[in-house]
Amino acid sequence: MSLAMHDRKAIKPKRARTGADLSRVRLGIVFLAAIACASRMRTTPVDAPLVAAGATEASGATGGRTPSTALDRITKREPRLDSTVRRAGSGRGVTIYVFDGGIATDHPELAGRVRRGFDAFPDGPRTCNAHGTAVAGAAAGRTLGVAPQAEVVDVKMISCERLRGSVRAILAATQWVIDDHRWHPERPAVVNWSFVVDTQRTVPAIDSAVAMLREAGMLVVASAGNLDIDACAVSPASAAGTLVVGASSLRRASPTGPWRDERTPRTAWGRCVDVYAPGDSVLLPTIDESGAPIATVWTGTSMSAGYASGAAALLLEQVPSATPDLIAQLIKLMATPDVIADSEHGSASAIRRLLYVGPQLQAMPVIRHLARGWPIPR
Repeated sequence: MSLAMHDRKAIKPKRARTGADLSRVRLGIVFLAAIACASRMRTTPVDAPLVAAGATEASGATGGRTPSTALDRITKREPRLDSTVRRAGSGRGVTIYVFDGGIATDHPELAGRVRRGFDAFPDGPRTCNAHGTAVAGAAAGRTLGVAPQAEVVDVKMISCERLRGSVRAILAATQWVIDDHRWHPERPAVVNWSFVVDTQRTVPAIDSAVAMLREAGMLVVASAGNLDIDACAVSPASAAGTLVVGASSLRRASPTGPWRDERTPRTAWGRCVDVYAPGDSVLLPTIDESGAPIATVWTGTSMSAGYASGAAALLLEQVPSATPDLIAQLIKLMATPDVIADSEHGSASAIRRLLYVGPQLQAMPVIRHLARGWPIPR
């Protein structure tokens, strides 16, 4: 069985292929399976973080100016964009394991904080393409990510030669991550899974991998999938215990009208989606065809999951002993409720909460209690 990551990147858009068997799709990370149209190109050469390092710090929240509309949005309760960001922490002391096709460790947004981990295909290149770098950037980019001081571990489970992954590779990577986490017990951790294994049934081996990671104390954050179907039909989104993240967009009815949050078209929906996060033309670190570091826009639930993994890191920074269930509950509890519009599916897309990582998080009574080591108030 093979698995798929099919997010859109705005670099040299390619013509979408249609009629693909999405339950056994090639793992082309810039593969446009069943997705028409790419975002408009927007690339920025990068030889330093996109925001000057003099970001302010107050009460544990890091902030300043930002070119990221995604961060601008999820650090505020209302869509009043002003090109500023103030996060509820930095993710310091937390590890984010990114299962993907490799990460550019020297990208200025990530340099010095990426540790090479497991490689299921050690005979091939270490980095297949830019997808893993973008996902890691959403989670922990220095200026474009949610947890800018978190450690990222590059867990490669993709063959660059054929751009395919396998369940066997995921299981081997899972065991490596569990063992690595045991060697670093002082660092709480979260796992990012921005891929699709199957779109027609659950996969027991994947469900078991999620259970193993949870038993080891790590929440698995999974992308809902870039498919206009019920997320409960998508693996690993269907696996019990995952935090499933759908993609949201910002839209205006008119050029001067108010912004509103919507479910991104062709994003999986339904009761298995726990929270939405930006995933439509979001600015993230990447690499161009020559390997040079740039920033460009991406569309897909993979990026949304990255932002949510960063949110988990912020919470683990404050409450290092929190269980996977508790972190998932807190992400849902702190999310901005009832803001995601979905004209296509209405009540079928019952979850309307948007990820929130702003400074109000630290003021929430439950977070203050937990950070002090007190039991959760009932």
